[in-house]
Amino acid sequence: MTDKTLSVSISGLSGIQTVTVSESHDASTAMATINCHGNTKDVGDALDITLGYVGNTGHVFSGYVKKVEKSTPDGLWTISAYDDLIRACDFFIVGPGPNEPFTYRNISAENLIGTVLGMAGLGNFDFDPTYFTFGIENDVEVNLVSSYDYARMISDIIAYGLWCDRTGVIKLKNRKPYPMDGTSQQPGDYPDTPIATITDPIIMSETYGWNEHDLRNKIVVYGEGEISASASKATSLDPLTGTYRQILPAGFFKAAVLASPLIDNASMAQDAAKYNLHMLNKLTYEIPIVVEGNPILEARYTVNVVTTKGGFSGEFYIYQLEHIWGSGGYTTSMVLRM
Repeated sequence: MTDKTLSVSISGLSGIQTVTVSESHDASTAMATINCHGNTKDVGDALDITLGYVGNTGHVFSGYVKKVEKSTPDGLWTISAYDDLIRACDFFIVGPGPNEPFTYRNISAENLIGTVLGMAGLGNFDFDPTYFTFGIENDVEVNLVSSYDYARMISDIIAYGLWCDRTGVIKLKNRKPYPMDGTSQQPGDYPDTPIATITDPIIMSETYGWNEHDLRNKIVVYGEGEISASASKATSLDPLTGTYRQILPAGFFKAAVLASPLIDNASMAQDAAKYNLHMLNKLTYEIPIVVEGNPILEARYTVNVVTTKGGFSGEFYIYQLEHIWGSGGYTTSMVLRM
């Protein structure tokens, strides 16, 4: 790797010593931590981070400040910030009375999520149609729950992803935690386009392996009253070969259960079981890897990995990511999954 000059820009901060930005497929929000010598930011202020190298910088975070600390005697400030979805995590939905929840009928999943996130003051959405409708037979009742927890519960039922991107847009997408090829016949399943190629010269360290930790080959769904559904498959997908094979012992099923009174018709229950089985019934190939820092790298996108060091090559999903910028250099640490 050639010598490069570090660059960082964060309005309101100066004498910046370190920056860490963390993103994850499963996390409710992205977060950023900055150590610096000069600060004019206060709790509640917007914060945007652009970093990288001179000639190759990128916007890696947008959110607002949640915590400000100053240490003595060195006078070093520590600024902690989260993306906009933290507002949904902090907002607790309370109906107008103890027995008066907010109620809805015949409302799509995307509109229901948009409604509860709107209660937290969030209105910048990019939602794909889900073709799931709630409140068909019974009222949907929303009360005494955080806006995020309720929205995430809905997205988990339909096997969609819910997150805030780096520009502050709330996304509800059919975003599975692995490269998608558009063949599932589910709405919103579009083939991924890798955003970068990871090659040997920029790889600083890596580990590779495979596991069945998250594999579930049976999904059971319990809904309102007697409504239930299930989906199962004896064999599981090996994404490296693209074929189904016996991974768990023959006749053995690892089950996951989805239970919610919001599921009030049999068709929805069966679709939820089918979608979640498709997402979970697979072997996971995983690469924890550290590479030369690159601001274009972002969780929930895919990259091509091309290596001659004996590890895996192919298209991988960025499941977790951490940009670490400081006087010692700039690296990007990732957990890649297939």
